[in-house]
Amino acid sequence: MKLYLDDWRTAPRGDGFAAADNYADFLALVDRYRDCIELADLDYDLGYDSLFTGFDALKYMKKHDIRPKHINVHSTHISGREKMLRFATANIPDSVVTGWASDY
Repeated sequence: MKLYLDDWRTAPRGDGFAAADNYADFLALVDRYRDCIELADLDYDLGYDSLFTGFDALKYMKKHDIRPKHINVHSTHISGREKMLRFATANIPDSVVTGWASDY
């Protein structure tokens, strides 16, 4: 299962993604597919009125020992992206961690 979290962008087409545009919906997907997550593709910003970010999604995965095979951070928020990359690398063992600013 591939999970995608972004409040603005749509998930890549044709790649079998389950998408969430907010933190609560993402948690529901993570809990449902916790044992078969191939990719968690995350944005940092989740809307100007959101109390949560993609960083909170990573903290939730760590707290609940959810270990995707691959974590990608696709945020244009430079400091948020770097914070997420450092956290995922240090705290979610056995996951490949990548990140870049998304244009799509």
